Amino acid sequence: MIKGVLFDLDGIIVDSEPLHFEAHQKALKQFGINITLDDYLEFGVAKGDASLFDEASKKYGVAIDKEKVSRLKKKLYKDIFCRKAAPREGVLDLFEDLSGKYTLAITSSGAKEVIGLVLEKLGLENKFETVVSGNDVERVKPFPDIYEKVLDLLGLESADCVAIEDSESGLLAAKGAKIKCIVVPCKFTKKHDFSEADFVFDGLNKITEGLLKTI
Repeated sequence: MIKGVLFDLDGIIVDSEPLHFEAHQKALKQFGINITLDDYLEFGVAKGDASLFDEASKKYGVAIDKEKVSRLKKKLYKDIFCRKAAPREGVLDLFEDLSGKYTLAITSSGAKEVIGLVLEKLGLENKFETVVSGNDVERVKPFPDIYEKVLDLLGLESADCVAIEDSESGLLAAKGAKIKCIVVPCKFTKKHDFSEADFVFDGLNKITEGLLKTI
């Protein structure tokens, strides 16, 4: 029986991938790298900033100070997010349906401060039992570390939980931790390989308490 529902952040709770791309593009441009949307889709989506910085540096042959570009990207993202961010359609209704019935947690490769910004902006700070970020583990998705960490913090077994993800990277992380996974792709991830998913839906409204009771 499912006791815990583990939510990815970017692309699931907030439609943030376009905002991250804009912030990355502006930040890297100041360091002499002009990334394309294809670069971001290949190297950045759900893989963490470090992956994108490393791969962009290699591809364009430009050495960058990852700490400096990371700080700049976070600053730019905060400004863009505050102006443009909105919850993904259906996610607030989903929280309303599940709150008090399941243990809810965040499992994101993103930076803890950025996750905090999102939750505060959307008024969701008190919805989650715990938050595990990319800062809390040695390896981010697609490695299972984030999911293994959240299981430990919640005191739950993998069979007790289901993950909600939008990317192949997130799916592989959940499956690596032996957790069932529901995938709801966003427009940035719809071409990913979701063959290992337990369910693939086109909207969050397809995830219901009734569905969770059948998993």
